[in-house]
Amino acid sequence: MNSSPTDSKPDRHGFASHLCYFQSGDHTAGWMPRDQVRLSIDDVGFRQGVTAVERLRTYDGDVFCIDLHLSRWNQTLADLQINLDASNLVADLLDTLVVKNRLLIQSQGDVGITLFATPGEKNAANPTLCLHLNPIDHAMVDRKQHQGQAVVVTDIQQPPNQCWPRTAKVRSRIHYYLADHLARQQDSSAIGLLIDGDGSVTETSVANIAIVESGCIVSPEPTQILAGITQSVAMEIAAEASIGWTQARITPDRLRAADEVLLMGTDTGIWFANQVDGNTINRGKRGPVCEDLQRLFLKATRANPSIDLE
Repeated sequence: MNSSPTDSKPDRHGFASHLCYFQSGDHTAGWMPRDQVRLSIDDVGFRQGVTAVERLRTYDGDVFCIDLHLSRWNQTLADLQINLDASNLVADLLDTLVVKNRLLIQSQGDVGITLFATPGEKNAANPTLCLHLNPIDHAMVDRKQHQGQAVVVTDIQQPPNQCWPRTAKVRSRIHYYLADHLARQQDSSAIGLLIDGDGSVTETSVANIAIVESGCIVSPEPTQILAGITQSVAMEIAAEASIGWTQARITPDRLRAADEVLLMGTDTGIWFANQVDGNTINRGKRGPVCEDLQRLFLKATRANPSIDLE
C-alpha cells in the first residue's frame, strides 16, 4: 500500500485522534479524528442494536485476509438487510484507512481494524458506516500464545438461528458478555464458552475453539458457530501439513478430556486453553499441534516470521 503526504501523525492522543471514516445517514460523510465521531441516539444501531461489524487486523502493515473478511461482512449486511454497496466502497476505504494512518500503524507494530454499519436513523436515505483502528496488546498476544488462557464452559446459550443467523457478525453481544462475566468470577483471565441448545460447546467472545485428540483436530459443526477467518486459515494450513481436521458436536466432557484445546481469533491468531473449568489441559503447556499451527500461521501472515517457540 502506498504512503501519502497526508498521513496522520501519531501524537500523545494516539488512537484517540487517528483518522476514521464515518458516514452518518444524511448528515456526515468523510474522514475525521476518532474523537470527533458521533453516533446519533436516534440511530437504529443504538436504539435497537442492529449493527453489522467486522474485525480485521494488519500483519506487517497489510490487512490480513481482506477478501475473506469482506465476504463475511457482505453476508452480515445481507442478513441484517442493511443496504450498503460494500464490495468496492469498503475495500477502497480500508486501503485509505491504512494509508492515512501509516505512521501510527508503524509505531504500534500492527493494529486491529473495525468496520460497523447500521440502518441509520429511521427513514434515513443512507446507512451509518464507520471504519476505525484499534490497538492490539502485543504483550498479551505473546503471553497467550506462549502460556495459554483459561476457558470456562458456561450455561449461556448461543442464540439460535431463529433469533438471527449465526452467519452474521453483529454487535448484539450480551450472551458473550454474560459468558465472560461468569468465567471471570472463577478466573480473572478466563474467557467464557457458550453452549448450544443440546449442551455442546460452540465459541467464545473472541475465538473459535477446537480440540485435539490423538493428533487430529475437531471443531464444532459449521452451523453452530460464526465462521472464523483465522479458523479458516488454520484449516487450510492444517490440510497442507497433513493434520486431520473434522467437524462435530463437542460435549463439555469431551472438551475437558482433550489432549489440546485450540483457540483461534483475529487479534491473537492461534493460541490454546491451558485449563478448562479448572482442569489442566496438557499440563498447562502448549501442545505439539498448537505449536505446529502457530509456526505455519506465522509463515502465512508475515514476510519475516519470528517467534520464540521454545
